[in-house]
Amino acid sequence: MVWVETYTMLAKGDGETGAAFEGASGRGALRALFERPFANLPTKIITAIFATTLFTSIAVAYIATQSTESFLRGKIDERFPVVLDRTAERVDAWYAQRELDLVTFARSGIIVDGASAIADAHTATEAGKYLEYVGDGFPQYRALFILSASGDMRVWVGSETPLPRELLERLAQVDPADPSVLARAGGEPVQFLSTPIEGAGGLIGSLHAMIGVESIRALLASDDLDETARVILVSPERTVVTATRDLESGLAYAAPIELESNPGEVRDYLDAESVHVVGAARELGRFGWTLVLEDSYDAAFAPVVSLQRRVIGINIGIVLAFGTVAFFIARSIARPICALSDGARRIANGETDVEFPETGGRDEIGVLSRVFSEMVEKLNHNREELERKQAEVEHANLELVEANEELKRGNEVLEQLSFTDGLTRLHNHRYFQDRLRVEARRADRNDEPLALLLLDIDDFKALNDRYGHAAGDAVLQGVGGLLNQGVRDSDLPARYGGEEFAILTPNTNAAGALALAEKLRAAIADGRFETDEVKDLSITASIGVAIYAADTRQLFNEADRALYGAKAEGKDCVVCAGDLEEEPGDCA
Repeated sequence: MVWVETYTMLAKGDGETGAAFEGASGRGALRALFERPFANLPTKIITAIFATTLFTSIAVAYIATQSTESFLRGKIDERFPVVLDRTAERVDAWYAQRELDLVTFARSGIIVDGASAIADAHTATEAGKYLEYVGDGFPQYRALFILSASGDMRVWVGSETPLPRELLERLAQVDPADPSVLARAGGEPVQFLSTPIEGAGGLIGSLHAMIGVESIRALLASDDLDETARVILVSPERTVVTATRDLESGLAYAAPIELESNPGEVRDYLDAESVHVVGAARELGRFGWTLVLEDSYDAAFAPVVSLQRRVIGINIGIVLAFGTVAFFIARSIARPICALSDGARRIANGETDVEFPETGGRDEIGVLSRVFSEMVEKLNHNREELERKQAEVEHANLELVEANEELKRGNEVLEQLSFTDGLTRLHNHRYFQDRLRVEARRADRNDEPLALLLLDIDDFKALNDRYGHAAGDAVLQGVGGLLNQGVRDSDLPARYGGEEFAILTPNTNAAGALALAEKLRAAIADGRFETDEVKDLSITASIGVAIYAADTRQLFNEADRALYGAKAEGKDCVVCAGDLEEEPGDCA
């Protein structure tokens, strides 16, 4: 209840009293507090105490949090490089032992005989049994096989995994400096360890072991890792070889880890799933791989979060306590003044039934109470006059709104007439030119075709002379209706002038434009027009077609030239600009 009254009093920026302390909603009061934070004396007192307490609490919380975070950062900076070094040593030792084992196996007489170019089926079988025995004792080997010096398969033991010829040839040429090869077999990455097989005459073949990445993954696990941490093995091509959790082999690894400067340095960054992590990297020199250790930032710095929560709780308690004390101090000082300011605010808002408490004193508060009472009486006396004036103003405003609506409707009609042909109800020449520029820019931007059809009614002057202008108008109206019915919603038919019409067809190639032109020509030729004086009147039309080629002036000129070509060919036909001998266009 104390805080509800506090927010209520703060919301009454110019001094509400009585019900102001008892009836205002906390949400409205808080909104008023932020809109006018220093409107009155109680607000200033409470704001000063609140701000001092809040800033002090924030400073203490910040210092405590930063100290804890710095301490944890130091521990992480010490632990991550140690874990990486131990993991790298463990991986190096494991691979060194596997290479030593493979060298020992390759020196066996059975293996040497199996790799020999003159080996028979018996020696190959004996070599296979020997490798089976080795595979039983070393389950980390998925397969063991012997290749000739040219890459031909001599003996294979273990998981049946087809290997491409180019990989076998590469494995046969064992590099003593780097006897390991990472490749994909059976749809997953595998590691090949190789060693040469020496015979009496020198190199006779090579022994190879295929190892799955699951063996490496087991080496990356460590008791030093938290449940949320993971170790990732990254190839020189920055793809994931394997990881202790949450990452599949072969995925691209794009985290901002660089080895050139400060290897092992712990950094903050976002991983591939946009999770905030802390990580460090170390080069694994034997294979050119990189070991990366990552841990969730939230998990690594969980003590900081816990400390922040405790500090925030303490700060809230301190702020509430000091705010309550500030409220009682401010109320005891400013409550009488708030009563008068509340009345003044209500009068300023137009209320006329305000009553001021009788203080009976001769001090400034008493004088203010009497002056405000006289002011309320004068306001009541003038209220009726103000209401009458207001009614007159509202009536005048209503008439003005009606006049504005009528003017708006007239303007809409005029605007419609400005781009519509009054006879055919098609768009006029001006609107057509505006749309031509718009569609040309769209065609340039989207690399889309744009076609233009120019249509002229054949022998229209003779029709006018013979049947009169009423018949000519009926023909123009009828042609306009046929064009509206015969084109798509995206096409633009317009009356270009006199008996000439233009049809703009966006996203239409030459074949489509010619088909549309022939459709319209046939519809006009098959149509029948009539007036009160003339029945069953038939006409024909000639149509020129052109395709836009980055120049609107050229487009119109080509369509116009094609129209004249149609007239020259006997009328009632369609001619494409590309069919003219003088200057071929884009039609096909």
